[in-house]
Amino acid sequence: MGQTALVILVPEAEGVVADLRDAHDPAAARAVPAHVTVLYPFRSLVDDETAGATATLARSILAFDARFASVGRFPGEVVFLAPEPRGSFKRMIDRAVATFPDCPPYGGTIAEPEPHLTVADGVDPTTAGEIEHAVAPGLPIMMRVDRLTLLIEGDDGRWSIDRSWPLGGDSPA
Repeated sequence: MGQTALVILVPEAEGVVADLRDAHDPAAARAVPAHVTVLYPFRSLVDDETAGATATLARSILAFDARFASVGRFPGEVVFLAPEPRGSFKRMIDRAVATFPDCPPYGGTIAEPEPHLTVADGVDPTTAGEIEHAVAPGLPIMMRVDRLTLLIEGDDGRWSIDRSWPLGGDSPA
């Protein structure tokens, strides 16, 4: 098995971003679905102990409603959808890092990762603007965040869903 990642899948976004991701996000070409990264890279071997710790982590996080209502950019012309409430996603990332300190986010290259759903990576500024314009009419995207999912990379470089863990109940309304 290759690399792994803990993510929140966002199937509700596929209708808005799938074609753009296919054209402009190399991860989409490797079968990575629309998602918000919680922890990448994760452990390459997810044994019973790691799966149990992940289940405990997931149960410690209350399910919540989320929306993607704005488009942003990171340096290098990465175009993304920003999830709201940002704090709920950020707390999930922080808890995952605390649970698995041996798995620093993005291999330690990004000290404070910003929750996001990548639409395009490494495009030129003109294309980034076109992508922002194309995505805007499909917003907001609403979803219920209620699972933490493990993606795994196969020997062929393509990613697939391995398993998921339910979050621990509903947040108060």
